[in-house]
Amino acid sequence: MTNFRQLTCLFTVILLISACSPRVAEMVGTEAFSESSATAEDVLPTLNIGFDSVHSLTGRANARVSSPEFQEQATLSFTSDRERSLLTMRNNLGIEGGRILADPDSVLMFDRIERRAWKMSTGDSHRILLNGFSAFNVIEFLMPQIAADDVINVMESDEEWLLEIDTGARLFFSKSDGLLRRMTKQADQPASYNRFLFSSHAGIDGYTLPRRIQILSNDEKSTIFLLIQALELNPSALSFDIGIPDDIPIERI
Repeated sequence: MTNFRQLTCLFTVILLISACSPRVAEMVGTEAFSESSATAEDVLPTLNIGFDSVHSLTGRANARVSSPEFQEQATLSFTSDRERSLLTMRNNLGIEGGRILADPDSVLMFDRIERRAWKMSTGDSHRILLNGFSAFNVIEFLMPQIAADDVINVMESDEEWLLEIDTGARLFFSKSDGLLRRMTKQADQPASYNRFLFSSHAGIDGYTLPRRIQILSNDEKSTIFLLIQALELNPSALSFDIGIPDDIPIERI
């Protein structure tokens, strides 16, 4: 990585991984859904969202990014609680290229190869990183918490519940098992990542979580795949030390 633009591409790769080929998944629309007589209070207890007792996690994943401009692969290690997330990326040779630390107010990036560091506001990170899909908190991504007050509308089809959230997100849950299968977020730009597919769910410590995640851009020209390889819930010790040496200045963006 020799400049900031390349580093942002690096962290595009950081996010997600997959061993499968980068085939764009078909997103089912909302035509089959109609207003439900069920309320959020009726539906939420049937869904796989009971994550209140999980406060933090650590793990490792493989990621593959495909876009018109580039294709990349990487290995990602992550540490998250409900406020912070630290991501570390390694290339196919196992060489660590960079780290990213995100909290509610700011995002800090460190290029270990070029020995440079950048800091930006969370709002600016939405513009700079991942075409609008900024540095994310892994635990919120894998284990979202939803309260009845968050839900502004409930719709249903024969097979799925559709919950419209006050943030503008739409979450699609299977009626048969209560698992989150799809999610869409509001996007202003065609290249913004806003469509999420969850699959290959598996049990860990009594919870059922997706092991594969596919993310599509709004125009479906770019795809990110994630394959979770290891995951520990509520680890006994957490470290959010990004490891920037004292002699490296932090550049403000």
